[in-house]
Amino acid sequence: MAIGFLSHIKPYFTPCYRAHMLDATGGDLDLWEFDNVKDQWPNIKSLVSPPGKRMPRVGCGEGVWDDLTRTQFLKDFEDWKAAQFPA
Repeated sequence: MAIGFLSHIKPYFTPCYRAHMLDATGGDLDLWEFDNVKDQWPNIKSLVSPPGKRMPRVGCGEGVWDDLTRTQFLKDFEDWKAAQFPA
């Protein structure tokens, strides 16, 4: 299956992670909106990447990502960009 926003990227963003990011950005970054995530790709990558690992934030029942999940997300996120951001 080809990488896409709906099939590979959006599922990483749980309702709680989405709510945290909406709160942190005053509603300016909705992780469930394709254009928001595409336009903010560098910022999201920076927030997720080590050493800061500032996203996802602590406070959701599902917890923060372990290193395996974070690594897979970053790979999928890079692949999504390399594929020119398919929906």
